[in-house]
Amino acid sequence: MRKRIICFVIGVSMISTMLFGCTSATELKQAGTSNSDEKKVEASGEVFSATPEQLALLPEEMIGEKDQFKGLKIGFSQRNIAGSEWWEQLVRLAEDEAKHLGIELTVYDGGNDLTKQLADIETLVNLQPDAIIVNPFHSTGVLPAIEKVHAANIPLTVVNCALDAEGSPFTFVSCDVENSGYQSGYQLAKSYDEKYGWQDQVQALVLSAAAQEEESDLRRWGQIAGYNDYMLEKYGQSNLDIVAYRYYNWQPEPAMNETLDALQANPDLDIIFAACDGGAQGVVAALDSVGKTGDIMITSIDARKSVLEWIKNGDKGVVGTVANDPRMMGKWAVYLAALQATGVTTPSTFYVPNTLYTADNVNTVYDPNSTY
Repeated sequence: MRKRIICFVIGVSMISTMLFGCTSATELKQAGTSNSDEKKVEASGEVFSATPEQLALLPEEMIGEKDQFKGLKIGFSQRNIAGSEWWEQLVRLAEDEAKHLGIELTVYDGGNDLTKQLADIETLVNLQPDAIIVNPFHSTGVLPAIEKVHAANIPLTVVNCALDAEGSPFTFVSCDVENSGYQSGYQLAKSYDEKYGWQDQVQALVLSAAAQEEESDLRRWGQIAGYNDYMLEKYGQSNLDIVAYRYYNWQPEPAMNETLDALQANPDLDIIFAACDGGAQGVVAALDSVGKTGDIMITSIDARKSVLEWIKNGDKGVVGTVANDPRMMGKWAVYLAALQATGVTTPSTFYVPNTLYTADNVNTVYDPNSTY
């Protein structure tokens, strides 16, 4: 496997910028400042670096100390909540971490509507919180409202979906999703090759989550690159034939419908790339409904309990999923936003773990009692 996969990021990746360069690490001090009329917190000179103990926390274990940031107020503009287990978990753990830290967290649900999210962000700016978190509906579409965040001198944290660089400065909390896609696609090629050997043509459906969205694009680029790299490294050529390319807006039902449409036009599909486990859930529902369960190999990203169970049981055709845990992102977004609000320099990019799970290691992570 290519070197970049062997060395993929498991903890924190820090990318230097003029305002958010992590060049050293210090012990994190108790920052129990209270909210006041003065919103412009002078930089403390402290630079945050996560400890091994913090990085090893389980998804629902809290990061900071109890009431560490008591009195702080943080606003959170979430692109959407309803209909997505993933987004529900992101917000739930953000709220849990905020409660643990003593933070008043105000959450606005954009309802998958750019106009609504722009208005939500402007409302939060008017409330003058100590920090703002945004999960953007569109990487460039939200920029007019982001300009108002910076004009108000409110520290910004972006979570999950990427924001265009024109919105800098901000701290971005996510997984290395292109690398996650690469691992996902590489595993699909490996699994297909181990079962069938070289085939001159492998017909594929690519389920990309959302049009012109950087998060979705990075996953797709990674998945296709991973598949092609495996084949090129082993055979010197690729057999990937993308016969259908569809969007499903990150949710299971549209993914199911798009899969059914693609199957009607291409009944001999061999493999399916799903940008997230919500997509994989829709794919499996579609295959179940037409009697093709387990006949088509599927790869995905997220590591939700239901998909991990399918990998464990080996009965649905899912050969791999890469961790993209919303609970990790939700709690880290709140914690890093609180640090910024108290003058601590945080990294421009903070990656949570993105481990690949297959039949070989799924038992190490699968928990039937998990909420996710």
